[in-house]
This record gives sequence, structure tokens and C-alpha cells, in this order.
Amino acid sequence: MRILLLSLLIAVLFTQASATIPWTPEDAERARAARGGERVIIPAGPYRFSGVDLADFALAAQFVASMQVGDTLDPEYGGIREGEHLPNIIQTDNTSESIWFFSRLYEITGDASILDNLDASWTYVLNHPAYNEEGGDDAIGGYYRMYNCGWALRAEMKYREVFDDTTYKAYSDSCARYLNSHNLRRTGITPFYDAVNPGVLAWAAGNLYEYAVRAGNETWRSGAVTRGSRVKKWVEGDSTVLGTEEWARSGGAVMWGLLESYFRENPAEESAWVATYASQMDTIADPGDWENAWNGWYALGEKRLEQSTGEPRWGNLHAWMTDYLRAFDTENDGGIQAQPSDGTGQDQAWVTSYLAFMGFDPLLQEATDVTAAAEPAPGSAPLLLANRPNPFNPETWIPFRLKEPSAVVLDIYDIAGRKVLRLVDESLPAGEHTVRWAGCGGRGEPVPSGVYFYRIHVGRYSETHKMLLVR
Repeated sequence: MRILLLSLLIAVLFTQASATIPWTPEDAERARAARGGERVIIPAGPYRFSGVDLADFALAAQFVASMQVGDTLDPEYGGIREGEHLPNIIQTDNTSESIWFFSRLYEITGDASILDNLDASWTYVLNHPAYNEEGGDDAIGGYYRMYNCGWALRAEMKYREVFDDTTYKAYSDSCARYLNSHNLRRTGITPFYDAVNPGVLAWAAGNLYEYAVRAGNETWRSGAVTRGSRVKKWVEGDSTVLGTEEWARSGGAVMWGLLESYFRENPAEESAWVATYASQMDTIADPGDWENAWNGWYALGEKRLEQSTGEPRWGNLHAWMTDYLRAFDTENDGGIQAQPSDGTGQDQAWVTSYLAFMGFDPLLQEATDVTAAAEPAPGSAPLLLANRPNPFNPETWIPFRLKEPSAVVLDIYDIAGRKVLRLVDESLPAGEHTVRWAGCGGRGEPVPSGVYFYRIHVGRYSETHKMLLVR
């Protein structure tokens, strides 16, 4: 019943997509070239995503699980192999990604068969900590450990959220301390590191900021903002950073990390900065060794820009790219390759996890984290009315009607499914009620322009509506 409900919600969500054409003809030419000349059709509108569902997500998770070392006597037990043709490359970042992936799969499906894989992944990660990966820890060449630590935080946060289990918090705390005590820089004379380090530092900063907020750790929070500020200066000095593809990341990682670190702390600056620099971010990667991975990062950056601006075209680009990447699963085994020219038998676990995290999950979040509703309790459901005004700036009023005295919770969420603020948490009498939201977060800070959701809970019943803040 739950899976059916979620599938219906997803279908409803995407039949309401904007009519904006997601790619320019130039983008289509580049995509066509990447697919070996295969035609890429741009619909004239209305734009329709062809349909991500739980089956896609679960199949991709099963592919990643199939890449796991299962021999308990193997020193690499629990690790995730790089790919079908790379069985001897086993890395901590691949395995941390699987922890996030398996936890999320359990969260939305209740599939307990993945839990053994999840436990095995934790075994490997604890034996091979993120901050001990190769590459050292200097400010030029130490990108890999910082990248791994970013994934460690992302994985443990999702695991703890799903299972309410703090077993691995000491490990993620150690990764947060590592990120807060290390940094990356550009030299102007080392092209590889100058290209890689902005995206990695932004990724680290974005994850450290969220982790710090959840932990209430102001030192880590300040460290995340400082690192985000460094990346912001790099972009402002050289905006080609937002269109650079190198190693496992692209300019989409830079955009996501900045919006998740510096601009979460300084939301008043976000709108003007995004208006200036969003167009500098590429939307499709140039051909290269890890092209599909680079496009995953662009998809994530596009989705975050939709949240920031409220402009549907960014969400359309994200959905289009997700669909484009999913089409590389020609074997229908859930896995995809690192680049279009790779053949069958060359699917890679980490690129598949990218597709899940950067492509599928933001779409599933909109249906599961924000809009999924429980069954109404007979005779007691509230009537949640449209907020006024909508769009709004700087405040709006949210009305609702209770049929009987009830304990009421009313929350605000952003487009990524994160709770922004709890507006109501009290018992109220039957009748009509109106609540004001001043467009601020839990600390009273103004939140940026974008799409938000307000959700009411009364007993087993919940109902959600959408609103748009335009500053």
C-alpha cells in the first residue's frame, strides 16, 4: 500500500511539471555526440519526465550491493568494488555512498533484505576510515581524504536519521574534525588540483555545515562557512570553475556546496549571487573519462538552483539529466557506466550511486519526504487552506480548520525535504485558525527565495501544500 501510494504521488508530481524546454539545441548536440550520434529528442512541451519510481531506485541499490565483497575472511569484507570490470579497486568513498544508499532504500521501502549489506558496509568503513585514504592531507593534493570525509558525514547522517541509531556517530564526528582542521587551495600552477579542489572543498563544506547544524557545533559550522567562503572567492575570481570537469566531480558540486554552506549561513546574499553566477554553471559535461559522473553533479547543482530560485527550468534540467543518465542502463541491471563509450560489463558502482543520490533521490524526496500523507483519521481531518498571499514576500498567512479539538503540528520544509521551522506544536480547539510565517528559519534568519512546503499533522493525518517565496 505504501509503495503504491508513493508511486501515485510521484506520477502526480511529474504530470505537473513546467512546459519549459529543458535543453538548448546546443546541449542536445553535445548529448547526441556523447551517445555516439544517437538522436536526443527535446520535447516542445509540456515537459514530462518519463517516470522515476521506486523500482529504478531499488534496482540501482541492488546493483551496488552486487559489487560488495561478501567473504567475511577477506580483509576487504564489506567494501564496494569500483565496477564490474574493476573488481580489485575497493574504496571507502564507494562504500560510504552505499551506506547512504542502503539506508535510504530501507527508509522508503522497508526492504530489510538490504540490512546485511548495510552492516557489512559499516564494517569496511570502520576498518578503512575516510581520513586514512590515499593522497595525504596537504592543502593541494589532499582532496581525496576530504572528499571521503564529506561522504562519511552524508552517510552517517542518513543512517542515524533512518534508524535513530548513534552507533557510528563517533566515527562521523572524527570525520567532521578532520574536515574542520584541513583545507584545500588553488595555486594557479597545478591545473589538475586547481580544477578538482573547488568542487571537493565545496562538497566538504556543504556536508560539514549540515552536520554541524544537526550537532549544534558552532566551531564546525564556522569552519564550513569559512571553507565555503574560500570557494565563493574562487568562483568570483574565475567563474569557469562552475563549468569545469575533472576527476570525479564537476562544477555542479561547486554550486551545490556553496548553496549548502556559505549561503545557508548568509541567505540575504544568496539571491543576488545566484542571479549573477547560476548561468555560469554548465548543464551538461563535455566528453571525458567520467562524463556520466560529471553530469550527475550538474544534475545536483540544477536541483539546488531550483530550490534557491523557485524557477522550474532548473528542476526540468535536473529531471531531464536524470532520465538521460538512467538510459545508460541498457542491461536493466540498475548499473550505469562512467562514460557513454563504455560497453556492457563496465557498469560502475560509484557512478550508479551518484545517479541515485543526485538524480533519483531529489525526485523521490518531493514525493516521500514532503508530500506523502498518512491515512486520515475518520471525522478528525483538518482542512488545510491555501496560504495568502502566494507567492509572497516577506510573510504569508496559513489558514486551517479543525473539526474537533486536536493536537496540531505545522512544519515548513524546503524543496529538498529539510525542515525549516516548526510553526505550531500545541493542542488547539475546533474551528478556524491562521498562522503567520515570516519567511525565516528556526534561528530567525531570513530564508532564501524558493519553493517551500507547509505540512500539518493531526493524529495519523497529514496534508501538505506548496508556496513560493520571492525576495
